[in-house]
Amino acid sequence: MKFNIARQPLVPAFLTLAAITALAMWKVPLTGEFNPENLAIPTHGVFAVKTLEELLGEFQGAFPGWTRAIGALLMLFTGMSLGRLTLRYNLYSVGTCLAIPLYAAFTAGLALEGGLLQMLVANTLLALSVKNFARSFCNGYAFDALFRASLYLGILLLTAPAALPLVALLPLAIILFHRTLRESVVALAGFLLPILAFGYVNWGAGGDFTAPFEQAVEAFTNGSALEAARAIPIPNLILLGALLLLDLLALFFFLADSYAAGNKPRAIFIFQIFLLILLIPTLLNPVSTSGEILLLAVPSAILIPFLLVRIHRLPTLILYLLLTLGSLSILLLQ
Repeated sequence: MKFNIARQPLVPAFLTLAAITALAMWKVPLTGEFNPENLAIPTHGVFAVKTLEELLGEFQGAFPGWTRAIGALLMLFTGMSLGRLTLRYNLYSVGTCLAIPLYAAFTAGLALEGGLLQMLVANTLLALSVKNFARSFCNGYAFDALFRASLYLGILLLTAPAALPLVALLPLAIILFHRTLRESVVALAGFLLPILAFGYVNWGAGGDFTAPFEQAVEAFTNGSALEAARAIPIPNLILLGALLLLDLLALFFFLADSYAAGNKPRAIFIFQIFLLILLIPTLLNPVSTSGEILLLAVPSAILIPFLLVRIHRLPTLILYLLLTLGSLSILLLQ
């Protein structure tokens, strides 16, 4: 029987994930001391406590070895979580673990030195939020799933402030997954909990409770929206453009064949499409850094397999090899 890459089983998918993860964590440079001036939102003299973004940056600068180990675990966990999501809800109408190796390849190709640990943590939080939002589409109440999804989204904003446009995912999930008003209140509480907790801790340490929010507003209203895009290396920009093009093709295939999927897979795909759209302003707002492109690995790893399982075997193999080998080439040439 001929091997079909689009129907990739779990074992080769996991082995590919592990191999690319090991190579990525070995090859990505982590040199240099952490500089607080490089933060998306300046904190010196404003916050009485360090932000999560600042803590992760200091940890990466002080412990590069542990950063590689933790980063590898985060890549493995996130890749397997996305693969489990696609299998559990039968998103592609065929049994495939293609999202697992594709996530690893996209992460390796888009990874940059600055803020690597921060963005790997952000990717994990985004994947967990997406998974729990999908889990909330069920009969009966889903208070727990919505609370966790919103909580992860709130922590994500503390980790990567440029992801503020992703706040729109909250009402989108409520509408798309047919949740009630009571569940909406729980979701809002879960989202606000980590943000208000940080403001409270900052106030308890002697700072102003509203200082983090005022500083975020000031940072978003000043600066150049294209500064982060100009800092992205050309090879990474080429890969980014290729992923967006394939995501667009996957969108066309989905629109042409949307009613072939069930209600839940269709809603999850629509949610991923809106997530991809919201990531565009995330990459282009004044507080964005070049590392935010790593967030695109999450929706792309879910959307692109929808395209690959619906085209012929040979084009699928060629596209898969181009994406994987191209991402590894970008990684090795850094």
